[in-house]
Amino acid sequence: MQRPIEPAAPSFHDGAIYSERYGDAYWSRDGGPDETRHVFLAGNGLPARWQKGGCFTVLETGFGAGLNFLCTWERFRASAPGNARLHYLSVDKHPFRREDLAALYRDWPHLAPLGAALLARYPPLAPGFHRLHLDDGRISLTLLWGEAAAMLAQVDARVDAFFLDGFAPARNPDMWSEALFAQLGRLAAPDATFATYSAAGHVSRGMAAAGFHVDKRAGFGRKRDMLCGRFTGAVHARQVTQANTAQERHALIIGGGLAGCLVAERLAARGWTIDLIERRDGLARETSGNPAGALQPVPSADGNRRSRLSIAGFHYALRQLHDFSKDPGLIWQQCGVLRLARDAKQAERQQRIVEAGLLPPDVLRQVDIDEASALAGWRVPAPGWWFPQGAWVHPPALCDTALRMVNAVNAVNAANATNAASMAGVKVRLHTQREAADLLHDGNAWRAVDAAGETIATAPLAILANGHLARRFKASAALPLRPVRGQITCIPAEPNRAIKTVVAREGYVTPATSFGVHVVGATYEEGATDTLTRAADHRANLARLQNLLPDFAATVDPARLAGRAGIRCVGPDRLPLIGAIPDSEGLFGLLGLGSRGLIYAPLGAELLACVISGEPLPIEKDIANHLTPAARLKTGL
Repeated sequence: MQRPIEPAAPSFHDGAIYSERYGDAYWSRDGGPDETRHVFLAGNGLPARWQKGGCFTVLETGFGAGLNFLCTWERFRASAPGNARLHYLSVDKHPFRREDLAALYRDWPHLAPLGAALLARYPPLAPGFHRLHLDDGRISLTLLWGEAAAMLAQVDARVDAFFLDGFAPARNPDMWSEALFAQLGRLAAPDATFATYSAAGHVSRGMAAAGFHVDKRAGFGRKRDMLCGRFTGAVHARQVTQANTAQERHALIIGGGLAGCLVAERLAARGWTIDLIERRDGLARETSGNPAGALQPVPSADGNRRSRLSIAGFHYALRQLHDFSKDPGLIWQQCGVLRLARDAKQAERQQRIVEAGLLPPDVLRQVDIDEASALAGWRVPAPGWWFPQGAWVHPPALCDTALRMVNAVNAVNAANATNAASMAGVKVRLHTQREAADLLHDGNAWRAVDAAGETIATAPLAILANGHLARRFKASAALPLRPVRGQITCIPAEPNRAIKTVVAREGYVTPATSFGVHVVGATYEEGATDTLTRAADHRANLARLQNLLPDFAATVDPARLAGRAGIRCVGPDRLPLIGAIPDSEGLFGLLGLGSRGLIYAPLGAELLACVISGEPLPIEKDIANHLTPAARLKTGL
């Protein structure tokens, strides 16, 4: 069960930031950045060890003010080859608030640009995993808010260097426990290294027991000694099934909606060549073609699996949307989402979840009818949740932008690469109006063929992102996926009929979009697969709207409404399927996004790209394992 995050409260002693809670300083009084370079960078043989390129992974115990990260980022940016990427994972039970970090960073002017970029993406103080991308994706920072040993037990990674930077063992023994040392041994890559300012015998014995050869070296400043070492123990197997990354970095993806486009972008950002196959005449022509969808998480009082995934996905999607907003074609509005209670019982449940405190007020708070009405700009019938960071998004524009961003990132990578010519060819090849009728494997590669038997594309690795149609292929026919038809209704915007935020309950309505309509949705019909719009479904959506915003559509003629229908794909317990398809070498899926594609697809694409590439996973191990197709087959429909 998750616990609320209690943020750190900074104070200063002798020029160094100090924790009153633990009675210890965050860095040496002889100079924080210099200590980082001496202890953690030099102690781990950096930057020399990342000179060979590829992906290098650092894990830190104690993010604190982020000083070690900023110094590592600075050195990586200055010294790593263009084809190198850095994963940096850091855990903290009591992270700082954004505003406190902003004040601290003013004391390090040479790190100010990096600090500003970090703060622009700094996650909320909600427990769990938070993945951030920096430097056009060359740097991935995963912040783990929570108790150290418990959070590290949820990490799935191969770590090359450990920065052990908790408060002194005598001050904060939980950061130096046997359980934590055991997790370091589990996560260590072959020849992984560690470094720490501490020279305590307890630390030396703990690291030795975890499989590390331990050395004592000269410490920094007034600290006489420090410890460092190299892993010599047995390397533990990773739990999530991964691709053979030694093969050619080329994949075919079936499906040009949110799932297919976003995973194409995530893989292409890592240097993969993609053949993207779409049966319609362009991207996002099916369910992802809706003019607007709501972006909101699903909170809980105990931090259950669905809630943790939705909250991580919500904030990852927001960071991606902000990063993608440099593309003028992206269409979205961060107007907030108001989710009304169905009845008094649900209002009480909503209040209990808010009072549990897992989400801070800048993410979620409860509002009464009067405040909810003021936020909406229309009188609403019930109290509810207010998500100030919520949004509506135009999915087709997000799909288009994702593929345009591939070209932009590739241009940056080409400029940075040692061999620019090798990077210039990285791209996504789009095959529209080509329907994959079958998917065949010849022992070395997957081949997508059309109904006439003609090959559309061939690649060593294939990814299914085509919803319930994934079951048409023999290799994926057993997947527990089911179709659910949904129809949305578009109401013309008028000056005397306006709202300021998305309002949801059993259905949702958006503010006036840039297309001049309010989007109302959506019906939910299990098993149906026809996509013709129905007048009866428009009437059902108008009834939902009446329960959300009484009399908002009083003058609307149902017979003259526009809309569209699409087929969602739903998996067991309405969670997606992400990972390797069992008994099919090199076949993966990003499927079953249901009605929450906007929060599941971006993070799901990053998760799948990490699984395929052998990189640290962006979410908790127990969630990633549950989402695998193998696990979902056991769950069933």
